[in-house]
Amino acid sequence: MEDIVIAGISGRLPESNNLEEFWQNLFNGVDMVTEDDRRWKPGLYGLPRRNGKLKEIDRFDAAFFGVHPKQAHTMDPQLRLMLEISYEAIVDGGINPVSMRGSKTGVYIGVSGSEAGEAFSKDPEELLGYSMTGCQRAMFANRLSYFFDFSGPSTAIDTACSSSLLALENAFNAIRHGQCDAALVGGVNLLLKPNTSVQFMKLGMLSPEGTCKSFDASGNGYCRAEAAVAVLVTKKSMAKRIYATVLNAGNNTDGYKEQGVTFPSGEMQQRLVRSLYEEANISPEQVEYVEAHGTGTKVGDPQEVNGIVSVFCQSQRDPLLIGSTKSNMGHPEPASGLAALAKVVLSLEHGVWAPNIHFHDPNPDIPALTDGRVRVVSEPIPVRGGIVGINSFGFGGSNVHVILRPHGSKSLAQAAEPSVPRLLQASGRTEEVVTSLLKNAQQYKDNPSYLSLLNDVSGVPTASMPYRGYALIGAQGELTEVQQNQPTPRPLWFVCSGMGTQWAGMGRTLMQLPEFRESIQRSDVALKDTGLCVSRLLMDADESTFEDTVHAFVGLAAIQVAQIDMLQKMGLRPDGIVGHSVGELACGYADGSLSHSEAILAAYWRGRCIKEANLPPGGMAAVGLTWEECKAQCPQGVVPACHNAEDTVTISGPQDSVSKFVAQLKESGVFAKEVRSAGVAFHSYYMASLAPALLSALQKVIKNPRPRSPRWISTSIPQADWESPLALYSSAEYHVNNLVSPVLFQEGLSFVPDNAVVVEIAPHALLQAILKRSLKPTCSILPLMKRGHANNLEFFLSHVGKIYMNGINVDSNKLYPAVEYPVPSGTPLISPQIQWDHSQVWDVPKVEDFPAGSGGSTSATVYNIDMNPESPDYYMIGHCIDGRVLYPATGYLVLAWRTLMRSLGSVQLEVRLMPATNRFEVSENGNLAVSGKVSVLEDAGLDAFHAVLNKPMTVDKEDPKLLLKSGDIYKELRLRGYDYGKTFQGILESNNAGDHGKLHWTGNWVTFLDTMLQMIVVGLPGRSLRLPTRIRSVCVDPKLHEERVNEYSDDQKAVDVHVDRCLDSITAGGVQICGLHATVAPRRQQQQAPPTLEEFAFVPYVESDCLRTNEKLGDQLRHCKGMV
Repeated sequence: MEDIVIAGISGRLPESNNLEEFWQNLFNGVDMVTEDDRRWKPGLYGLPRRNGKLKEIDRFDAAFFGVHPKQAHTMDPQLRLMLEISYEAIVDGGINPVSMRGSKTGVYIGVSGSEAGEAFSKDPEELLGYSMTGCQRAMFANRLSYFFDFSGPSTAIDTACSSSLLALENAFNAIRHGQCDAALVGGVNLLLKPNTSVQFMKLGMLSPEGTCKSFDASGNGYCRAEAAVAVLVTKKSMAKRIYATVLNAGNNTDGYKEQGVTFPSGEMQQRLVRSLYEEANISPEQVEYVEAHGTGTKVGDPQEVNGIVSVFCQSQRDPLLIGSTKSNMGHPEPASGLAALAKVVLSLEHGVWAPNIHFHDPNPDIPALTDGRVRVVSEPIPVRGGIVGINSFGFGGSNVHVILRPHGSKSLAQAAEPSVPRLLQASGRTEEVVTSLLKNAQQYKDNPSYLSLLNDVSGVPTASMPYRGYALIGAQGELTEVQQNQPTPRPLWFVCSGMGTQWAGMGRTLMQLPEFRESIQRSDVALKDTGLCVSRLLMDADESTFEDTVHAFVGLAAIQVAQIDMLQKMGLRPDGIVGHSVGELACGYADGSLSHSEAILAAYWRGRCIKEANLPPGGMAAVGLTWEECKAQCPQGVVPACHNAEDTVTISGPQDSVSKFVAQLKESGVFAKEVRSAGVAFHSYYMASLAPALLSALQKVIKNPRPRSPRWISTSIPQADWESPLALYSSAEYHVNNLVSPVLFQEGLSFVPDNAVVVEIAPHALLQAILKRSLKPTCSILPLMKRGHANNLEFFLSHVGKIYMNGINVDSNKLYPAVEYPVPSGTPLISPQIQWDHSQVWDVPKVEDFPAGSGGSTSATVYNIDMNPESPDYYMIGHCIDGRVLYPATGYLVLAWRTLMRSLGSVQLEVRLMPATNRFEVSENGNLAVSGKVSVLEDAGLDAFHAVLNKPMTVDKEDPKLLLKSGDIYKELRLRGYDYGKTFQGILESNNAGDHGKLHWTGNWVTFLDTMLQMIVVGLPGRSLRLPTRIRSVCVDPKLHEERVNEYSDDQKAVDVHVDRCLDSITAGGVQICGLHATVAPRRQQQQAPPTLEEFAFVPYVESDCLRTNEKLGDQLRHCKGMV
């Protein structure tokens, strides 16, 4: 069975815009988990302050992916990321995504939810339906299949944290069983909704400090993170690069567990792992490294690693290396499996295992960490090339394991600097992108594998990638050019020039190109019976060489055929072909209606027949007249031979007559210039005499004429005769007719479309001026070689680059020695080089876009107060006043405080907070219960509050007999109608005046603040029931409050309380309440039984000796007696 391989990869990870940045962060031990407010304010809802976050999630190249702006705004940012990185992963494999259209390619995406879908669909008035197609999880796979035009399976997979590795497992098995030929596998996770994090926190899964301390004794939970990774998985035969071979992959589930659904099962994990290695016939000792799930949780790490040990470390072996990417970047949940794969792939490519961070003290529950059987990679360690395993476990019990074999082929030793400059092509969304790509590639001039891959992916339609450019890597000068293209496809036309383009030195530098050299050698073979050797002719030519018509015609034809061979090898097939004079031989070759040897031998015999005909001296000249003017003005014997342009004609005739006519035209101010024609009056009546000899020779060369295709526009037969037998075949008769007939070049050019890319096939671009004058300015007219240019090789390569740059796809790799695929490992990644048009910002849900967040003035935060015994609000039943359980006034204050904190992020209570004024309202069952203003104290207000709290309180030393204990105080309060339960009996002690004492601190703000209000009530005279109806202000400093909590007795904690009746304030710990107004409430009858006095009995009071001891009393008694 054919190997299945990882052939391309791309990703965005915390603080890493691409995998190159990710590797640098991994290798350098950078903590990619950060504390900032990119998603929400750190510490919101009591959440850990740190998360792993992507740098940029509001950018997306919507136009490239054909996404309408309305759709883009309501598309889950996770899907926007997946589209971009999926494209990058395919291109990273050296594959042009266009070439995969219609293929049986599967798409498997691991994704656990669409928080954006919830935010984008909260207001029914604003719904357009786009959030359904932009956020439905099915669309995460289906949208990719739609865009790339893949016809294989398309599935979104959710098994929580193991989703993306299960997606890889599904893809592996689908390819293995023939359901698809290749697959795009992805995983994505974004942290948009803080409530999701709150859920994980409440389940006790999150590390309070926001750190995954994988395998460490201090591991106390994981840190949530974002990631998006895409991988291209193919059969080995299709891959141009191989990061690793997938040897096996499988999954199972824990099933029932007594400890609960989220408790990991080490037994089921190791059962899965063991079965996969047995199935693949791999012994445990072959495994060098295991990338563990390793979240850093108390239970999870020992369960996993002890399972790994029982599979891999039961015999003598080197220590098994383990690591977990979560220590470096946090846990991206459904994307974690592919994030781990990305780390493994990058480590294999760089030949060194990336280190874990936050590992200091081995977890004591994992004995193998201390006895040396397992080693955590905490510093970079060289890769030895053994088997690699990757674990990924979902918190619902779905376990996945994948086995990888590194790609053995290492980078070749640095090749000698190539003598031939390498043509590199690049396309992109913006000019800057293409320029940057070409510039970065310069550093890899000695790496033909990388440059070859880049060229392979350059042929993206200009409608998608409007900018194209090329560079000559290793050229003498800095040769780079970039331009924007029209989005519509352009036709390619060849114009094959005639005599006059030959020159000494032509083709010499191009002999360095194997394809050119081999073509010239094929011409040598064609001419072997003639005694002529073109290669020697070209290499040894001097100024007189091409004065010989045979040399001129053969050299010209050989160069043109070689140019056509190179262009065809690069995949260039002309849509139209036009020839000038003898250039029609090259037309026949480009058209496929003449063979290589036919074209070369036809040129040879044409030259030889002219040379042996002993014609009288002839001449030719270019004149600035129209065809009709020429016919009228030419003297006897001189004829118009070539209709080059509207006002340019080449005349031909006896040498003297031509010279004389040229002189006359110059005198009359008309442009006229004699041209070199080796003393032959081509296309004149002189040619008729050699026609029979040429026909006889050519009939021996072209034995079986082939039909001419419609794309070859004849310039030797008028259009009216194109259906004649002569015009239909590339025959000996056709090419003899070419010699004896005028050249109707202008007429031929009229067929060239307005937007054509026109390439002049010639050793020297003689016709450039004529073509520019005759064709529309929207045509691109390009030469291939130039007489006397310092480096014709660079000239040729740069103009092949220009053909590409003008919108015609060119496979320039074919000009160079073939690069062997798959490329060696260590070949740089392409995905980091791809950049998008991110000029536009798209919507990303913010905290306030979710229903639970406290929004503007119209939104309310709803608190459901549940009084059942399991509820955290159950303590409220202790707030019993006059026989009824009432919601405490301080509870309303704490709700307002909580709501304020949330904005910086069953009785039903609604709290409305007006952000502009900081006013709040709490309503109970639709009725307003309390209103006021809540804000964060700043500057002067804060200073004044701290001054009050820090003022020393003077307390008189009182008679300890007058100190009231908790029992006394609540007996007194019960007489007044306050039936407080245990949870609200927070006054531990007080003096009998009720102005200072100690209050119980349990961490519950509602009961504590209520206890402060009780303290004020204790000191009020009378026994009436009073309920708080107004408070002027409550100031709280929670931090200072914690500092002022003291130990009391029996493990109780307390704070001192002071009541200032003059200033109408009370302070306790870090709290000050001012201006409490308590209103007397009517008591309900018979709620509290009145105290019963059993009987009134008179008891005489007798005291003896009282008068004897009290002299004053004795005097008064005597005085009274006297009055009686």
